[in-house]
Amino acid sequence: MPLCCGVTPYCPRRASFQFIHAKIWRMIAQALFTPAQQKLLGLLFVRVNEGFHLNEIMRLTGLGSASAQRELRRLHESGLITSERIGNVRRFWPNKESLVYPELSGLVQKTFGIVGVLSGTLEPLRAQLHLAFVSGATAKGQDMPGSAIDLLLVGEEANYGDLLTGLAPAERTLRRKINPNLYTLADYRRRLREGQPFLLQVLQQPKLFVIGDESLLQALALPDASLQANDIPSLF
Repeated sequence: MPLCCGVTPYCPRRASFQFIHAKIWRMIAQALFTPAQQKLLGLLFVRVNEGFHLNEIMRLTGLGSASAQRELRRLHESGLITSERIGNVRRFWPNKESLVYPELSGLVQKTFGIVGVLSGTLEPLRAQLHLAFVSGATAKGQDMPGSAIDLLLVGEEANYGDLLTGLAPAERTLRRKINPNLYTLADYRRRLREGQPFLLQVLQQPKLFVIGDESLLQALALPDASLQANDIPSLF
């Protein structure tokens, strides 16, 4: 069935739009946040449940002591982050009770957070990929310190070797392992048709889209009639 521009799942016009969209998000981040703020927010709002003390923040972001303390104080006074003294050090976390936490977290993820990092990393493979999104505990905001990032991708010519090589810089930046699940479009549709439990569970849970969006996800799925013919309930 036609998926993009009435022709094929991959469409240069859609890919160009996605590239421009990602560039706009980066421009928004640069307009709203200083480089120091981006580094700090990118750490705290990506590794949400870990908590970091000042020396760790300085080491992981490259910020100097004065700059790190100044930005931490601003964020703390505004209620965007919270802190707790544990032993002899004070550790900092995002304040999930803040009224703007969902919006700020979403903006960070789309720009210099997980989605932003993965989007940049996957850019060389974009022409080979229809769809990519983060799933599991990370997408739910329930990931634990050091836990892996689950990434589902649908593509045609991409292979695991190129993908693993391409994801290595993102793993270094995020300091977390990335577990990719790569499907061809035919294999993805076949697994949907057969009702593979793992894939159905992933599709029914929260997602952080890196390439594509919810509408494209639906377009890539088999028609409802085909699913129902195999006694598999519609996912969408």
